[in-house]
Amino acid sequence: MTINDIARMAGVSKGTVSRVINHNPQGVSEQTRQRILELIEEVGYIPNRVAGSITLARTKTIGLIIPDIQNMFFPQMVRGVEDCAMENGYTLFLCNSDSNIHKEQQYLRAFLEKRVDGILVNTCGELEDRSLYRSVCQSGIPMVLLDRKSRDFTDKPGVYVDNQEAAYSGVTHLIDTGCRNILFLGGPKGVYTTGERLKGYRQALREAEIPFQKEYITYGAYSTASGYERVRHIIEAYPETDAIFAGADTIAIGVLRALRELNIPVPGQVSVLGFDNIMLSADLTPPLTTVAQPIYEMGYRAARKLLALIGGDPEGAKSECMSTTLVQRESTRSR
Repeated sequence: MTINDIARMAGVSKGTVSRVINHNPQGVSEQTRQRILELIEEVGYIPNRVAGSITLARTKTIGLIIPDIQNMFFPQMVRGVEDCAMENGYTLFLCNSDSNIHKEQQYLRAFLEKRVDGILVNTCGELEDRSLYRSVCQSGIPMVLLDRKSRDFTDKPGVYVDNQEAAYSGVTHLIDTGCRNILFLGGPKGVYTTGERLKGYRQALREAEIPFQKEYITYGAYSTASGYERVRHIIEAYPETDAIFAGADTIAIGVLRALRELNIPVPGQVSVLGFDNIMLSADLTPPLTTVAQPIYEMGYRAARKLLALIGGDPEGAKSECMSTTLVQRESTRSR
């Protein structure tokens, strides 16, 4: 679908459509402007902002969307993507959605307009703009998912870890060290990684014949502040707590701070388990036991997979599940 097609369908000149698209509708009636906008929405037309300057078939650019650049997990991943892109002569456009699906949609639209050669997405949710969804599917621009799966793009390849198995191994470690009353401080409810890590938590309890208690489950942001605030509120309600499984190391940092302020010894009274193994984990007090993801390698391999798709290599169409490792440090008891 081109600007000429829109002009023909609307019964106006190409220049009229161009003025409407570029928010300069001088000399265009409101009725005509609305008809053009309705047509654009109906057919899912995305203007090509760089058509006038491109002389080659490719722009040598890829776009990456992440949920939160302030979360220490994501810069390590971005570095992997960037290193792979630079090694292959590509420029990376990095966008931070702030875990806001509307911002994610804006960035996806911008990537289509700029005609990037490929898109990497660490999604924060499902697309609400179905016209945009159709445009992404019809654009022909290769896409690879990173870290989180999406119900929208089940046909797209991705690079992940087995979050359920990883959480299961971590919670099993807590159980093996004698813990029975284990709180789960998850990420945002509805996010893929949160749900999978909760499944692993429940699996470990079930196999150890420990009753599942929904009161022990809380959801919140993947942030230090979220971990801190939740522990301050929940630990008093459940004084029997002997372990906390934080769904991310950033959450665990806030947990450790709250427990320290409450004079609750770690791991003497409460063990703390994280997830990710960000670079700061080993430097906390006490050093954090965590489930380590290959964060940099996930980013690098996702970029390599995307470049393979751009180059027409069918190997790029295969999803990849990378291994995790339980890193035992001093925030949990020894077996």
